[in-house]
Amino acid sequence: MPELSSFARVARTTAVVVTALTLAVGLSACGGGEEPVAPTSTTESGVGKSFESTDGVAVAVTRRICGISAVGKDQPEYTAVGQYCTVGVNVVNDSDASADLSQLKVTGHSGDTEYFPDYWAGTAADGGMQVLEPGGSVESTLFFDIPKGALLDTVTLVSPWPGIEEFEVAF
Repeated sequence: MPELSSFARVARTTAVVVTALTLAVGLSACGGGEEPVAPTSTTESGVGKSFESTDGVAVAVTRRICGISAVGKDQPEYTAVGQYCTVGVNVVNDSDASADLSQLKVTGHSGDTEYFPDYWAGTAADGGMQVLEPGGSVESTLFFDIPKGALLDTVTLVSPWPGIEEFEVAF
């Protein structure tokens, strides 16, 4: 095997490092191992508080994690234009009917700017918001593509279930 020039060795090493870093970022984005950029309070902000409908569907915002650059199971399939700021949503269906989670409308707010979840990134990460059968529960992650350095201040959830039509959670 012929010896590589110093330029070729550096290029090959750089390619290996870039590939490894890309894989690490993608895997860590899927695993949820990142720490929140800013601490959250469960007592004053509503994070972790369960809002329950009159027919037995309960919804809670469980976390916010920002600074994720890409998401996907085997490799980064979706790359944020800025950064992904994720919001965990836990839903428990103790009602007698199926709950279509795609009917839950969520908007994120950073200052005066409103953001909507990236459906495809959420689906690539954990299957997205699907139909939840009676007695079931799910923790789903919503991905918001926001500018680098920004944070979601609040999220507003509007549900189709009576008793929890709309609520806001601050981080």
